[in-house]
Amino acid sequence: MNFTQAELAEMVDLSVQHISRIESGCYIPSLKSFFVLVEVLKIDLREFGFGVEKTGNITKDLLINKITNASESELVFYKNLIDAASASMVEIKKNNKSES
Repeated sequence: MNFTQAELAEMVDLSVQHISRIESGCYIPSLKSFFVLVEVLKIDLREFGFGVEKTGNITKDLLINKITNASESELVFYKNLIDAASASMVEIKKNNKSES
């Protein structure tokens, strides 16, 4: 897009050094920074294997939006919450099968 690293850094609120490390592959941006870069650079997420188009499911779209805009600590919280809920669902399914 013909931006200098300094121009891009200012647009996405990162340092020039940070942009340089990302560009050279020495550093992987946080998820939040990644999505800001994607938006500013107008990159189609399908290039990365993402399909983040509206799904038509209000709940799914809300969750995708929450995760996309989450901070690192919020992402850890969401992951822990999902892991706990998944483990609980496994137990519920086991109990339902044993009752049958």
